[in-house]
Amino acid sequence: MAVLEVAGATLAYDIAPGLRSGNDQPVLTFLHGFSHRGSTWREMIDRLGPGVSWVTVDLRGHGATATEPGAAHTMEACTGDVVRLWEHLGIARTHLVGYSMGARLALHIATHRPERLETLVVIAGAAGLAEPGRSERLREDGDLAGRIEAEGVGWFADHWAALPMFAGLAARGEATLSELRRVRLGNRPEGLAASLRDMGQGAMVPLWDLLPRLQVPVLLIAGERDPRLEVTRRLHAAIPQSRLRVVQGAGHAVQLEAPEEVAMEIGRWIESHQMTSASAHSSA
Repeated sequence: MAVLEVAGATLAYDIAPGLRSGNDQPVLTFLHGFSHRGSTWREMIDRLGPGVSWVTVDLRGHGATATEPGAAHTMEACTGDVVRLWEHLGIARTHLVGYSMGARLALHIATHRPERLETLVVIAGAAGLAEPGRSERLREDGDLAGRIEAEGVGWFADHWAALPMFAGLAARGEATLSELRRVRLGNRPEGLAASLRDMGQGAMVPLWDLLPRLQVPVLLIAGERDPRLEVTRRLHAAIPQSRLRVVQGAGHAVQLEAPEEVAMEIGRWIESHQMTSASAHSSA
C-alpha cells in the first residue's frame, strides 16, 4: 500500500497497476464498510476484470490509515481525504462505489462534491436518521464505542460477526469468515471507536433533503434479506436518476455474499455509462 499525508492523518491507499500512467480505462473508487479496509474489495475488483482501473482506501479509524490524536473522523474529514487523494492521483472524475458506512460516505460526497463523480454505486446504504431515532442511535453508537475501547478488538470482532444481518456470510465458508475476522482484528480499538462516534448513523447529518436534487446517476444494490432493504427502496424513490437492484437470497453484506452477481451488475452499469459518455462526446 501507498500512503498520503492529509490534514490530521496519514492515508493508506492502493491503486491499480498502471493507473498513474494515464490509461483511458474507467476509474472506480471503492469505500469500505465499518470495520473493513480497502483490501476487502479485492474479490470484487478481481471479478470486474482488467477493463477498469481502481482505487481503494483505508478510511479514518480503519486498517493502515493513522490519525493524529484528536483528529476528526467525520464525514467531512473523510470526504476531504478522498478528494485530496483524487487530486494527488490526477483523477478528475470517478465512478464511486461504497458499502454500508462507505455508502453513506459516498452519498455525502455525491451531495457535496458531485462534480468529481461519473456515477455512484450505493451498496446497502442509507442517508441518515430522523429524530428521535437519530439521538437513540447516537447513544447506542457511543455505548458500542465505549465497549470496544474497554474490551478490545477481539471482543468486537466476535460481537460484530454474530449480528443477524451478517448471517448469510456463513454460506461463503470458513475461509471468507476467517479473512473478515483477520481484517477486523487489524483495526485499532480507538480508531473504530472514533469512527463510530464521528460518522456512525447517529452522528451523520441526514441527507434526505438533498437527494432529490442529485444529478449523478446512481445504482442502488441491496440484498433481499437485508433488514435495511426498505431504506434502499426509500433511496430509490428519493433519487431521480437511480436504478435499484435487489439480489435474491443475500443479506446486508451483499457484495461479499453474492460477489459474482454484484460484480456483473456493477460491470454492466459502468459499461453502459462509458458508452453513454463516449456517444455524448462523439456528437458534441
